[in-house]
Amino acid sequence: MKELFSAFSAAVFYPLVALVLPGLTALSTWFVYLAEQQPLRGIVTRNHTETAFVLMLLAIFVGTVIDDVGMRVETVWLDERRERRTSGHHSEEWWSYLRKPFSIEPSGRRHLRRLVARLKFELGVPIGFLITSPALWLNQNVSSRVAIILCVIGVCVSSYLMFESVATHEALGRLRHELLKEDLIVYTSVSRKTVQSA
Repeated sequence: MKELFSAFSAAVFYPLVALVLPGLTALSTWFVYLAEQQPLRGIVTRNHTETAFVLMLLAIFVGTVIDDVGMRVETVWLDERRERRTSGHHSEEWWSYLRKPFSIEPSGRRHLRRLVARLKFELGVPIGFLITSPALWLNQNVSSRVAIILCVIGVCVSSYLMFESVATHEALGRLRHELLKEDLIVYTSVSRKTVQSA
């Protein structure tokens, strides 16, 4: 069991959250809609493993495109907003952070990586929902009532995630600001050797 959870290290977990989940969100109802069409239904029925593999590749591809759109939203909306509030210091701190070498990696950098993955998720899922929602209305097996309920849930979740993305972006800016401070005190622990008398 420990090996199963160790597979979900940060190197694997963050791309899953940032790329695959928004990509799967975008593809989900389109796959259900297209799988109802006779030619594709036969292919999916006969090739379960291959279908799952192709879906995962498509999710990564679509997730990467969604990530690009999310970065554009971050640059145009969130960065500009913080730039105005900090009187132009946001970009200056961003570039200073990228240039700064750390001799010892502060724990704040690990937290920063988690926040970046969270921000990508918070911006990616609403974009994925925009892509997937038309398939709800095209699928004849989904009633109008169910489509409305799912769209309302999707809009609520997307609105919440966009609201949270503002807070996450702000936390990222404050964390980078703190990591750039020069007067950091580095604490190191020194192990004591026990001396035994002869």
